[in-house]
Amino acid sequence: MTTTTREKVEEVLQFAIDNEQRAVDFYTLLASRQRQAGLKEMFSSLAAEEGRHKLKLEKIRSGRKLLKSGAKISRDIDLEDYATPPEPEGDLDLQDALLLAMKKEKAAFNLYMDMADAAAEPEVKDIFLSLAREEANHRARFEREYDRFVRPDN
Repeated sequence: MTTTTREKVEEVLQFAIDNEQRAVDFYTLLASRQRQAGLKEMFSSLAAEEGRHKLKLEKIRSGRKLLKSGAKISRDIDLEDYATPPEPEGDLDLQDALLLAMKKEKAAFNLYMDMADAAAEPEVKDIFLSLAREEANHRARFEREYDRFVRPDN
């Protein structure tokens, strides 16, 4: 069965929306487990940012933004390439939490870059590039926190 362009757009957008919701849930959980105010604030802030990403994607999907004229993805995107490992059961120590967060942000960055590359419309491309930049900033923030808390001697 051949997937139409519109179906593929819907599939990719739903995948991205679901990923953003998982990120909101993950960062909210990590925030609730932190004793240090700075880490609690960082994870809460990132949960809120990921929530805003989800809203942007939902606006695109619902047609309120840019898909009104039947936006296209000009090449196939294999969603399996962007899957991240599930959160482990039980508690995560800070090192494992930060490493998992970096992997999730890298996968989201790669997805948005590929979506931007595949987008047929410049406006859609710009939204995906903006989301990719934000995900790259999140990853850089986690890397700084990793160096600060896990490898303080570096």
